[in-house]
Amino acid sequence: MILGKSLLAAWLAGTIGVAPAQVPSQQVNGVTLITGDRVVVAGQGHRIEPGPGRQVGFSSQVRGGHLYVIPSDAAPLLAQGVLDRRLFDVTQLLAWGYGDADTPDIPVIEQGITTSLGSAQVRRLSSLGMNAARVSKANTARTWRTLTGARTLVAGRSKLWLDGRRSFSLDESVKQIGAPQAWQQGFTGKGVTVAVLDSGYDPDHPDLKGAVTHEGKFSNEPDMRDNVGHGTHVASIVAGRGEKYRGVAPEASLAIGKVGEGNGLTESEGIAGMEWAAIEVKAKIVSMSWGGPDGPELDPLEQAVNTLSEQTGTLFVAAAGNDGIEASVLSPGSAEAALTVGAVDKQGRMAHFSSQGPRVSDHAIKPDVTAPGVDIMAAAVGGGYRSMSGTSMATPHVAGAAAILAQRHPDWTGAQLKSALIGGAAPVQDATLYQQGAGTIDLVRALRQQVVPKQANVWAAFPWNGTGGRTATRTITYANAADTPVTLGLSADSEVLKLPSDHVTVPAKGEASVTLTIDADGKAPGDYPGTVTARSGETVIRTLAGAYVEPESYDVTVTVVGRQGLPVDPREGEIYDAETGAVHALSFQNGTATVRLPEGDWNLYTSIREKIDGQPVLTIADSPLKVDGSDQRLTVDTRQGKPTKTTIDDPSAQLQRVSSLGLDHGAWGVWSRMFGLDANSQVFVIPAASPGLTYTLATTWLSKDLSPSPYVYTLVDRRSGGLPDDPTYHARRKELAKVTATYRASGAAATGSPQVSLRVGDSMVEFPVSSVGDIALPGTLIHYRTPGLVFSSELQVGTALTSDGGKLMKRGHTSEVWNAAVTGPSFLLPAGHRTGDSLAFAATAMFADGQPGRTGSDTAATGTATLAEDGRVLATAGLADCDVHEPQSCELRADLPAGSGAYTLTTSMRRQATLSTEVKSVWTFPSTTTAERQPLPLMAVRYSPEGLDDSNRAELGSTTRVPVWVERNPGATKAETKSIRLEMSADDGATWRPVPVTRTGSGWTALLTNPRTAGFISLRAAVTDTAGNQVTQTITRAYAVG
Repeated sequence: MILGKSLLAAWLAGTIGVAPAQVPSQQVNGVTLITGDRVVVAGQGHRIEPGPGRQVGFSSQVRGGHLYVIPSDAAPLLAQGVLDRRLFDVTQLLAWGYGDADTPDIPVIEQGITTSLGSAQVRRLSSLGMNAARVSKANTARTWRTLTGARTLVAGRSKLWLDGRRSFSLDESVKQIGAPQAWQQGFTGKGVTVAVLDSGYDPDHPDLKGAVTHEGKFSNEPDMRDNVGHGTHVASIVAGRGEKYRGVAPEASLAIGKVGEGNGLTESEGIAGMEWAAIEVKAKIVSMSWGGPDGPELDPLEQAVNTLSEQTGTLFVAAAGNDGIEASVLSPGSAEAALTVGAVDKQGRMAHFSSQGPRVSDHAIKPDVTAPGVDIMAAAVGGGYRSMSGTSMATPHVAGAAAILAQRHPDWTGAQLKSALIGGAAPVQDATLYQQGAGTIDLVRALRQQVVPKQANVWAAFPWNGTGGRTATRTITYANAADTPVTLGLSADSEVLKLPSDHVTVPAKGEASVTLTIDADGKAPGDYPGTVTARSGETVIRTLAGAYVEPESYDVTVTVVGRQGLPVDPREGEIYDAETGAVHALSFQNGTATVRLPEGDWNLYTSIREKIDGQPVLTIADSPLKVDGSDQRLTVDTRQGKPTKTTIDDPSAQLQRVSSLGLDHGAWGVWSRMFGLDANSQVFVIPAASPGLTYTLATTWLSKDLSPSPYVYTLVDRRSGGLPDDPTYHARRKELAKVTATYRASGAAATGSPQVSLRVGDSMVEFPVSSVGDIALPGTLIHYRTPGLVFSSELQVGTALTSDGGKLMKRGHTSEVWNAAVTGPSFLLPAGHRTGDSLAFAATAMFADGQPGRTGSDTAATGTATLAEDGRVLATAGLADCDVHEPQSCELRADLPAGSGAYTLTTSMRRQATLSTEVKSVWTFPSTTTAERQPLPLMAVRYSPEGLDDSNRAELGSTTRVPVWVERNPGATKAETKSIRLEMSADDGATWRPVPVTRTGSGWTALLTNPRTAGFISLRAAVTDTAGNQVTQTITRAYAVG
């Protein structure tokens, strides 16, 4: 069970020595990695489930709010640059709909991989030598074995990418960039093809009639029709034929490439559309009003833009994005060859949402230009018009302008068009270069000017060098299409830009070059953006230019020496910043790796696996590193490692495995851990003091003489302050927490699998620490655990899973019961909410056992969920394969009418089981439109019958005392229970009779008289609270009588 940070509000009286822990305020999600390992996330907590047979370590890192979980055998490949780090970005995988509840596959792009990965090819991306494919999550183990085989991935030649997703980011606006003046000169884009890669188009819209000459479909939808309105709007901005709302280039031809659906597109769909537009259609301009987060490395979309621009001369115009913050320009707009567009409003001011530079990879200036993008009126699906805002709207303005310019200069390449539009742009007042680029495009000026720079952006990035030498030269070449020479006055507006002269003369029909010196000697680290401006009369040409100076940085070389005194490559190696969370992976060759680091305090982490005399040996090192003033060479010598050792003063017990070895730096959320090292593994740690670092070693012990073992020791050595000088832990049984766990059967005897995890750190990360395999039910198992720590437990019985909320272990003896009746709905975890006028409900916790602080599900149960208002059904969902760890696996979603209403939510689930064969809940509650996410005021009636035997049976004719309590959906508006009515049935609900209920403390007590013949008792309860919320809950065959 994975827990987050909101306190369990109604924990019923537990036994002595066990205190309630915290429970999650958010739902649970799971995702399978390309390695076959699985990560389960709840709120800020997560748990890792290694793939079958995988004895590997894991490093968890939080960067920029994203959780990365990196298996140790993937770390070297990431360091070599042959794996896309996004394959391990759990946050992004879930956000893109690649979680296990959303898709059975992992979409990937294979670059330079000739070995079959067992994946299903989706499409060939010929221009890049790539394949888009889907790897079945059921086959990830096979795929990973192939990937890690000999020379499948070769640094510099091959790479496996995640096929990530990208999202779709006219009257006054057309005038704003000077389009009508261009039309008056006869330039309307005629004869020029502009490809619009978007969500399709409305072929029946009158403004697009006769405009579309080519169609290409690269999405999974059945036709070209635009189902979201984005593509139609964008296409009409480029070349709409309407009288009132005319596009920028109203006589240009449109090639519409449908590259996505309503929720965006995959990267491979985008690339396929680019290839079609540039190679097959031979479009002069491609408009792309979509994008996704950019990273420091060249991604497939950026590669496609750069490669196709060079090969075909096509100009790719891309949206900057709508994040409105620094360093947020999206890919593919981040590509060097792209003409990247920010947005201004109708008054020419920067739009607050327009994404800004610098570019992530090298701090260069992006976006390149701006265009109108606020309240743009253009074509809507269905024949009308609508107003939309975003850099998605600004981009087609520039694409249309480029089409007009291409008509004026049909022999110009895309690069020349780009340079002309940048060169002729007008600066935006009160905006930085990283916000506006060269400024807002001025089509009148671009058409008029006869001199164009061949380079649109010249930039230099300088590494730190204490001795100086931070200078570079760049050439700016001006081409003159006029019949007379032109003398340009030159100026630069940045302190790092030096011109050799204040003028240059460009001959008629010729070119002239200027050598620009970028001199950052003596400059402090940082960004130095600027422009070079060339003027002659009304001719004003701007070229973006500048420099980035790296912070004071030095090379750190790490050498790892194995236990036999020879260099070895570690399984994992990275240097991380314990303050900021920055992580630099180390790529080792022959035991040595070098990385460049800014000055400051870092930690060096390595894990080294070796075999000595045929036995596996693991050595862990994590020590502080100060980078200051010079390059460094460090050695990690595994021979300095101290052996870990755990003992217990019980001679009948023997070590089964080192179940977890972990390091966590809770200050910013880095965890590294190893799972499932067997008893023969030798584990060493290299002692080092490190503030903020906590060391954890968990071992599992069972009886060496009895099978199955009547007990299990879970012994955890957890220490703060670094890796200990003496990693020895001597446990004494009398000082441990002792938990006697009774595991009941539900009818016929069966088997169950108990699992125990250790929760560590403020972010509720879990280490699996104990698994004894299957035990017979009913049965008893004594757990001995290290006190002072929080352990969470689960029990898997066939397809049913029950989990608890985690318990803080205290010295002394306690007991607990698992798989106890009555199994039914639980609200230990949040299950439903309304945001605005959208409702979501997850029917996953319908089968929790009858103990406080439990949640549970049964993936074999099936049923339905229905939402109605005043008898009118709003939504229905089928329920199957419901997993408490996967809320989306059984989710009902509905759009609600705005305002207030009274709603009825009904769920009914059946399963093939002895007890709780059908569970039905009918909730009635008021709800109103809300700006914030508001949990639904749902209730669950919970029962814990006393006196049942270990098969959940009451004696014939006996009276059963049943504690009753009501659980509420966490976070819902508080209300008190106003009334409760309980009924019982001995004939599976054919007839019912009332049961007396008495208030006792915070709950109630019911007394049930059982029949004198064998059978089952069903329960039906009706509850109303003081806010008017109601629930009627029916559990068929709640417990047995016999």
